[in-house]
Parts: sequence; C-alpha cells; structure tokens
Amino acid sequence: MIFTLLRKQFAVAFLSISILTLTSPVNAQVCSSPGTTIYGLNSSGVIYPITLSNANVGSKINTATGSPNQANGLGYNNMNGLFYYFNANPGTSSQQFVSYDPVHNTYKTLASCPTTNTVHTGCVSFDGSGYYCIDVTGTLYYYSILLNIWTKITTTIKNQSGTNISSTVIAAGQTSGDIAIDGLGNLWIITSGSSNWGLFEIAAPLPILAGSVTAKQIIAPTTATPNGQAFEGIAFNSLGQLYLSTADDYLYELKGGTAASLTTIAKFNTSGVGNDLTSCSYPISVLPVSWVSFSASLNNKLVSLEWTIAQSVNSKGFYIQRSFDNKTWQTLGFVEDTTNNDVYESAYSFSDPNPAPGNNYYRIEQVDYNNSNNFSETKFVSVSSSEKLAIWPNPAKDIIYVQDNETDGNSKMQVYDLMGKMIAVNTLHAGTNSINVSNLATGTYIVHILRADGETENQKIIKH
Repeated sequence: MIFTLLRKQFAVAFLSISILTLTSPVNAQVCSSPGTTIYGLNSSGVIYPITLSNANVGSKINTATGSPNQANGLGYNNMNGLFYYFNANPGTSSQQFVSYDPVHNTYKTLASCPTTNTVHTGCVSFDGSGYYCIDVTGTLYYYSILLNIWTKITTTIKNQSGTNISSTVIAAGQTSGDIAIDGLGNLWIITSGSSNWGLFEIAAPLPILAGSVTAKQIIAPTTATPNGQAFEGIAFNSLGQLYLSTADDYLYELKGGTAASLTTIAKFNTSGVGNDLTSCSYPISVLPVSWVSFSASLNNKLVSLEWTIAQSVNSKGFYIQRSFDNKTWQTLGFVEDTTNNDVYESAYSFSDPNPAPGNNYYRIEQVDYNNSNNFSETKFVSVSSSEKLAIWPNPAKDIIYVQDNETDGNSKMQVYDLMGKMIAVNTLHAGTNSINVSNLATGTYIVHILRADGETENQKIIKH
C-alpha cells in the first residue's frame, strides 16, 4: 500500500511539473519537425539535427560543456524539452550524466549511474518520467528524472526462449547498438558488433525496480551488419520506422522486422554524428505491415481474396471485411498472421462463399497484438443475378440490401411479422436498395414484394 501511494504521489508531482514545463518557451530548432528530423550525438558531446530523407546534418544545437569523454546514451524528453545523456561515459574515470536545455543553452549535472562499465545505449521513457540505459555487460539501469535516483534493474535480460542475451549476445561482442521507447512504452534494443546485429523488444510496462526482464527477439543477433560496420544509434520516425546509424557514418532505414527491409539512406555529411541517435517521435505502431498486393476475384460463384504483406512485426492477424455500399462493413472471418520474421514477404488468402448480387466491397484490417491496426485498399467484385429479387445478408443485424432487377421502379416492399402484422413499407427502386432493420426485434419476418403489374413475391428473413 505504501508503494502504491508513493507511485500515485510521484505521478501527481510529475504531472504538475510537466504542466508547468509545457508553458515554457520552446526552441524552434528542436522538435519542430519530429516526423522528418532526428538528432545525433558525437563522442565530444555535440548534438546535431539530421534530416531523415537524405541524412543531411544541420548546424550543431549545443556547445559542448565540461570535459566530454566518449559521450553517449542520448535521449530526448518530450515532456520537459531536455536532452539526457552521458557527457563523460561511465566507462571513463570522469563519469558525468547531464541534462541539456536547448532553450536556454544550459546544463545540469545529475546523479551518476551505478556502473563503471561503458554505456552505448540510452533513451527517455515515452511519458518523460525516466531514462533507461544498458551497459556493455548487458545490465539494465533506470534513472528517475523526478527523484534523481538510479536503480539497477537486472544483470540478466533473457529472450523468449529463456536464453540470457546479456551474456550470450551483448557482453559476448554486440556491445554497440542503442535503445528507443515507443508510444506504448515498449523498449526496443539494437545489439550490434562489427559483424552481426539483432533487434529485441521489451514489452511495457517497463520495470522501475529490480526484477527479471524478458526481451522478445525480432531479428536474430546473427544477422550480418552492412559493410562490416557496427550500428551505434537508433531512432524512430513518427510512422514507426527505425533509423540506424553505423560507425562509418551511414544512415539506414528499417521499414520492417526483417533484415531484408533494411535500406541505405545516405552517408552523413558530418563525421561522427551517428555515434548515438534519438528523436522526438514516440510512435504507437512500430515497423507497421506493408501491403505488397491485394486482389479480389469471382471464381465459380465465390470471391477469392489474396494478399501479400511485408515487414510484419507483432502482427496478430487479419480481419476480412465486406460491404455492400462501401460504408457499412461486416467481418467475415479472421486469418492469423503466421509470418516468420526471417521472411520478407508472406502471402494469405480467404474465400467468401456467399457474395451478394451487385457490388461486393472487400478490405483487410491488419491488427497488432497491441491493438493498433491498418487497412488494405478496398476492392470490389460485381456479381450478376438472373433473379428478379435478391435480399442479403440473411440473417441481418442492422441493414438489409434488396436487389431489384425489375426496371419499373414502382415496386412496394412490405415487412410482416409472423402474426401477419405489417411492420414497415418501402418503395423499391431498380438496383440495390438499403433498408434499416436495426429497430426490429430479434425474430423471423416475411418480406412481401408487390409489383405494379400485380405480381407478388415473398421471402423470409431473420433479424439478429
């Protein structure tokens, strides 16, 4: 109970500080274009803006302070507008962990991290409450920004198979790399040496006290690095793609959770800025699915849907949706995402055995395990009918569609319950008519069609 009360007091205090901070002036140079700009830190403690589209490095933001020594671990706090990083690395004799205010060009020396090992990775949490870093032994640390206190979380980070990646991956040679946190609070880790690299994710909520930690492997740490150069920095853009910098001053874009989705942007025009990266973006959807293709075709009175995706990470699967008016959608089924992260593209299919006469619209909704989603484009298939009348869906919940293939446009549609009481009446027009039945009680009804020439037709429908 005491711990719970302290957490609540901490949250209230931090919120108050955050509100006060947001009223301060904002440096237009920092975070004015969070979707297109990230920031790099060289080993001398100088911060530079980097344009994502071409890796162009802008004018430096700060003038290095004190005695920088292997500066690293850069993170940006969206809540208070400060940068946090090691101006002098814990692996040196003069550790100095600082915050930097780009508005007033001022520094503050903060509490020292309880490690004497070199730190190459660091970032600020999405809510601005803390800072995380991992040293070269694979030990995870947390710094409370409000309390100015460090906590050693764990010396052992395991993957989903129970393997200790702190010792078998990070300390075993992939001591470079970086970390970043997304908008849902998940921690993403790039481990890297000169020959190989990997990608891992620690799911939210992230620990702030000592305890065990599991990191899901997204890309195997046996993946070859480009040109035999270690990755040294990572940062998100607003769409959830990861950008990685290498020791030889190149910027890469990772569009999905496979090595095949890594592409070269360009070489930095200023050397050393890829020593570490950070950004102002905390995206909700990370490495989103890319739609390679989607088709819908009519084959032997059923509609075949086929789609191919790339870059699948944390994808749960696909809801197949159909509409008769391209406005109101119903879910026909679900297909699980079985993508192997080592495969760049994966193909899926689904069949609709009961398309309705007229236009049938189809789309695919992809959903992640964190409930974020995105949609494919919409396709439609036209189904002809030789019958004078077709009604669908049946059973129905909200809307029924009536396809009248007569051309006089003077037919009447009457809806009766099973006791013979008329519930509704509508005029039918040639083509597809939509009728709202949401106000009808659950049960069985008779649809009675009366045409101008006296011809009648009856069909039974079920209302859910």
